[in-house]
Amino acid sequence: MNLPKIIVKLAWRNIWRNKRRTAITLASIALGLCSLLFQQSLIKSLQDQIIEKSTRTYTGHIQVFSKSTTDLKVPDARIENPKPIYEAVNKISQVDLWGPKLIFTGLVSSPFTSKGALVVGIDSVREKELTTIASYMVEGDYIKGEEERSLLMGVKLAKEMDVKLGEKIVIMVQGSDGSLSAELFRLKGLFKTGSPVYDGQIVYIPLMAAQKLLVCGDEISVVSMHLKNIDDIGEVRMELSQILQAEPVNVVTWKESAHEIVSIQKFQNAILLVVLIIIFGIVALGIFNTLLMSFFERIREFGLMLALGSKPAHVASLILCEAFFLGTLGMLLGNLLGSVIILYFGKNGLPLPIGDVIGYWMPFDKVIYLKFAWKELILSSIAAVFTSLLSAIFPAMRAAKLQVAQALRHY
Repeated sequence: MNLPKIIVKLAWRNIWRNKRRTAITLASIALGLCSLLFQQSLIKSLQDQIIEKSTRTYTGHIQVFSKSTTDLKVPDARIENPKPIYEAVNKISQVDLWGPKLIFTGLVSSPFTSKGALVVGIDSVREKELTTIASYMVEGDYIKGEEERSLLMGVKLAKEMDVKLGEKIVIMVQGSDGSLSAELFRLKGLFKTGSPVYDGQIVYIPLMAAQKLLVCGDEISVVSMHLKNIDDIGEVRMELSQILQAEPVNVVTWKESAHEIVSIQKFQNAILLVVLIIIFGIVALGIFNTLLMSFFERIREFGLMLALGSKPAHVASLILCEAFFLGTLGMLLGNLLGSVIILYFGKNGLPLPIGDVIGYWMPFDKVIYLKFAWKELILSSIAAVFTSLLSAIFPAMRAAKLQVAQALRHY
């Protein structure tokens, strides 16, 4: 049997010489890694769910605005000739869905009261696929393409205005020509997203009716796109910008139009980093304590190995190999336990009060369904083993520097 195999065999036997201490060490590594994997999965799942809700209810993955637009939430400028944009979007294979919108603020009036609202003119056929607003319908029907005087609003706004399905509603705005423009609509359907902003401040009307109301011809505020794969967002943005470089438009991603979500992500990632440092610090101290105690108990044994011809590097390798086994076993147990928890909450969901906070600004579920953060899982697993080896460096160096005579006299 060659020397490396002997060292590996001895290391494996040594970690089980004190089963209780080894079990405690493995438990600390496994529980620490399990906790970290759960936190990573929770934050990653939450971030993905926020992005999905934001891009599927309002922003889209990529948007095209007029270069004069300064407010990406409520565009204050319009695209005068949108046809080149439509043609360009149709040429890009990565784009799954797209649709134009005309967005403006107006006065929405019922026979009883008037409210300021955000009016969104939509291509009803495209918008039904592009966004999830149609899935929140609770009464009535979604707008159909041929219905030029239909209107959708949230249940909260309908209650405040005391209107019911089929009743008349007037929208009044200042037209592009400076005149005061007003059009009559009928309430076609009610939606309930759970978000006070959406349910109480937004109404949807057909795009052509919105253009007529504003007296703006074929002008639109924005073209929104949903990609087949969100990872292609940078490539698609660059390609679209090149195609439209002669047009007076800007191509932006959801990160720019929903910058508050990016801020939330940065805050969550900072918290996760702190948690990671704390957990790996605890793991490192646990392994260091185990190996250091083992070292002091076996000084005479190490001295005997050196006296029989083992080199200092062999003794150090033995301790490092023991640390590797501890780290690897703890990592495997942690991954197993963490995977069970993630799979459970991935199937049954995890209720979180954060849904109430985020849900104020946009539709958001109160239950988070966990999924694996594979990149973070792999990096954390490698880091757990690396931390184990790092913790063993000091005991290994101490063992390698032992003097044979002094070690053999140690009791």
